Amino acid sequence: MWMGRAGLPFAHRRRVASWLVTTLLILLPALLLEWCAHPRSLQAAVVPPAAPAPIPTTTVTAEYMQSTPTSTPAPTSAPAPTTPSPAPGQPYIRSKIEIVWPHNNVPVREATRANVTAYLIAGQGNEPPPCDWDPVVHLWAAQNGSAARVVATGQKRMLSQGGSTFPAWDFNDVDVSAAQDPTGKLAFFATVESVPTYPNIWVYAGDPRTIFPQADMPQGVTDRRPAAVDARIEIVWPHDGAPVDQADRANITVYLFDAGSKTALSPSISWLPVVRLHHSLNVDPEQPETAVAGQPRTITVNGITFEAWDFNDVDVSAARDPLNRLYFWASVDDVPAYSNIWAHGADARTFFPEPETLSSCR
Repeated sequence: MWMGRAGLPFAHRRRVASWLVTTLLILLPALLLEWCAHPRSLQAAVVPPAAPAPIPTTTVTAEYMQSTPTSTPAPTSAPAPTTPSPAPGQPYIRSKIEIVWPHNNVPVREATRANVTAYLIAGQGNEPPPCDWDPVVHLWAAQNGSAARVVATGQKRMLSQGGSTFPAWDFNDVDVSAAQDPTGKLAFFATVESVPTYPNIWVYAGDPRTIFPQADMPQGVTDRRPAAVDARIEIVWPHDGAPVDQADRANITVYLFDAGSKTALSPSISWLPVVRLHHSLNVDPEQPETAVAGQPRTITVNGITFEAWDFNDVDVSAARDPLNRLYFWASVDDVPAYSNIWAHGADARTFFPEPETLSSCR
């Protein structure tokens, strides 16, 4: 059989051509009908896009687009009350230092810094203040016989302990290097700003007893009312000179000085304030309404005549127990007063191995 150029017999080529013509005649009317009904879709199906689709790029966030970083605004908190109150109807707060922890747990003779934690207690029970109460809490320190000064302001944190959750206030990196001296001692206590506070006293020292020091010598007098005073306990004298473990009563004397000086109050001053003596026992806060008022007395020391305040027949019998320690300090009704702390006991160091657990706040 004769073959054409495509390698097929001519008879077969005629059959193929006839099949193609028949197929074209069948499809052409269908295509014409589709184009008339949907001209755009047909065009889109057969026409390629004019340009390639763009390649997706990485999204740049605002954080990296800013040339100068800005701080995220902090959420606003409810305004503080104008008169802070530890609890509804509660006119005072008790503060209790629970721990003084030297950095790296080194001994007193080596410590330079310590972290201090205090609890606040509402009323006489074991109840903390409300969870959302956020007062300013100050840590005070009195070095040796000097008047106390604020050394830190606390940071509030919520503490979960013993199944309870309540607030605590931390004072970190407090300088305790003064206690490295064998004769040095630091007495700490905490107060709440603008709220009457009954604190406990924590004495940090190798030997924190107040050994009868030499009384302060006034360097002059003033007949003007000071803006603030240093209230200095000068002597705690047990009756008949009895030792601590035998004394039942003692007489205590306080001098007032213009704050930061040794200028005492002249007998001619028209202002004669009420001076009160406070005390606490061991690690417990001062009990409310236990402070006593002193009696003013004019005395002369080294040719300088000035006013002093006496507190006679003060009960010190608790210190007869060698495990007990009494702490005394003074306040003045009319002006800010910065007092020293007098420790009375056979061993006045504060031993408090485990912080207590308060009830949960609300």
